[in-house]
Amino acid sequence: MVQPSTSSPRDPSSGALYTARVDNVDGTSGQVRVHEGPATLATEVPSAELPEGAAPTPEALLPTGGPTAPARGFNPEQFLAMAWSTCLGETLRVVLAERGLPHESHVSVEVGLHRDPSGGYRFAPRALVTIDEMAADEAQPLLEAAHARCPVSKLLSGSSEPIVELQEPDRV
Repeated sequence: MVQPSTSSPRDPSSGALYTARVDNVDGTSGQVRVHEGPATLATEVPSAELPEGAAPTPEALLPTGGPTAPARGFNPEQFLAMAWSTCLGETLRVVLAERGLPHESHVSVEVGLHRDPSGGYRFAPRALVTIDEMAADEAQPLLEAAHARCPVSKLLSGSSEPIVELQEPDRV
């Protein structure tokens, strides 16, 4: 369900142990700004970290870390926020284009980390969306259409079920 921005009953930062915040500009063709994210990114695996005899690869290496200092990498909350903001932003761009609407849109996502009363932790995600120069009553159905089509929105709303499988390690 898409909530109007006038009230927020599911504020992910309310009572959160940590809240990741990101902003997406231009969907999959743009970029994501991670608030309080690492200052730099490693773009390839350092030779010193490769197994003996292995050649460097063109793969990107994103550093990971926890939500507290001295972490120097991205944490799961930030990755989830980046994925949803990018996917929802791109889906909204497609919805606007299909209707011939040249409006710019912006998607910010917050993912709060909370203790789960049944044990462990849980995420509380929230997307904050704006469509430039469009009244809320016109923008709301477009946002709902984008949310209904976005694969990450579907996963977060329980419309898709993740699969977790155990793999046997490679034997030498």
